[in-house]
Amino acid sequence: MEFALFLTTDEVGTLTGFKTPARQVEWLRTKGWRFEINGNRRPIVARKYTEKMLGCGAPEEVVFKPNFSALKDRNGPSPRF
Repeated sequence: MEFALFLTTDEVGTLTGFKTPARQVEWLRTKGWRFEINGNRRPIVARKYTEKMLGCGAPEEVVFKPNFSALKDRNGPSPRF
């Protein structure tokens, strides 16, 4: 079963514990959650972000960064071009 991209209105209410959008927004801001306000003035929260914040989503990919210091020539001056 595939879930929607965003939480439903009921799910946002369950998450925050509030039914009114203004109180939901207040809760989300207080907790530091990322969200958007839609045209109906309701908070929209991404499902994957919710899973990440609650610690039940897939682990994030480890990003490897190149070690540029390993490319430096430490045995002498750099070649001149």
